[in-house]
Amino acid sequence: MSRGKDGDGVLEPEIDGASSLSLEGICAQKRQQAQQLLGAGELWLIAARETGVRPEPALQLILPCDFTWDAFVILTGTAAIAIVGRYDAPGLPAGWEVISYDEDPGDALRSVLRSLNPRRVLIDSSPDHPLMDGLSHGLYLKLQSLLPGITFNSAEQLLGRLRSLKTPQEQRLLARAVRRAEEDLTWVAEILQPGMSEREATSLLQDRLRADSLEPAWGWQGCPGFSFGRQPSHAGSGDRILEEGQLVHVDYGVRMGGYCSDLQRVWLCAGEPDLGLNAAFAAVRQAIDAAAAALRPGARGYQVDAAARAIITSAGYPEYLYATGHNLGRATHDGGPLLGPRWARYGRSPEGSVEAGQVYAIELGVMVEGAGYLGLEEDVLVSDSGAVWLSEREEALWKLP
Repeated sequence: MSRGKDGDGVLEPEIDGASSLSLEGICAQKRQQAQQLLGAGELWLIAARETGVRPEPALQLILPCDFTWDAFVILTGTAAIAIVGRYDAPGLPAGWEVISYDEDPGDALRSVLRSLNPRRVLIDSSPDHPLMDGLSHGLYLKLQSLLPGITFNSAEQLLGRLRSLKTPQEQRLLARAVRRAEEDLTWVAEILQPGMSEREATSLLQDRLRADSLEPAWGWQGCPGFSFGRQPSHAGSGDRILEEGQLVHVDYGVRMGGYCSDLQRVWLCAGEPDLGLNAAFAAVRQAIDAAAAALRPGARGYQVDAAARAIITSAGYPEYLYATGHNLGRATHDGGPLLGPRWARYGRSPEGSVEAGQVYAIELGVMVEGAGYLGLEEDVLVSDSGAVWLSEREEALWKLP
């Protein structure tokens, strides 16, 4: 399906035939992409164990299989090698050189590194992002004992780009997940009515997902998150009952084909929006516009955040205490640059540069006295010329039927 051009004259991407490629095929594409992103003389070493119990986020990007014994996966610009236990070896797909072991993987690991003679060895360790910090402390100590004399460097920069630079296939899968979430939100708006609780509204959407064997984007406990006349939280929906005059705010996303959407929508329950609601909506919409306008290749994450934040504060609303946007992908908060302020809790993430091929959720909102939280979230793809809307934007404050 092509959505043509929206009101801002931005051509949206084709999303017909979203996925004929298997997970194995997508992982193969990401493995090849990682090899292209590695610099001369760089070697990426992923160590993992019992991945069915403790998944390694980076490994999931490039290999569609689990390991029971300790596994050491090695990538360079030209080599793709997996050192795994004998009984894990049959699960490896084509494209990998597989070295199996029975008693000790150390000899094979040292031999491979000697033959490749890397200038830098990168491991999955990051102080700023959990999806780029997949190496446990115990396995780090084991690597030190198996590879004495090797200096390890963080793979954070490589992983940030690998996670955030979406292939055309990944972009189509993300666009499809956005479309499904929009359809669900349109459907539930026809059913919501005064007297219904937040948990009842949540059950409606979750039952719809289960009927189609789908999952929410960030877990059943918190997605969707309905807020009736109150500030939302990561705890998700509560027992509050919907009353006339309240704002209905929902934070919702769908996981399809392994990729996530993330949208926020807001409705007014009965009546017409007053001047305060219209002013709040206009400020939020303008701030998202400002972020999208700043979201161009080469911009820093904190610069995009500052463009949106200035709109909200200049309109007289309190500064929102979270980032303006984040990457979307296999997780709702994927790796790569954060569209956020230079606060200590975000580390170096806001310093990253925006690149074409990244997909972001842009989100922000304000509290309206007596009505509730008015927040929006839109999903966008970064093209060479700027932001492309993947979601159909909420142009004005919606009213429940």
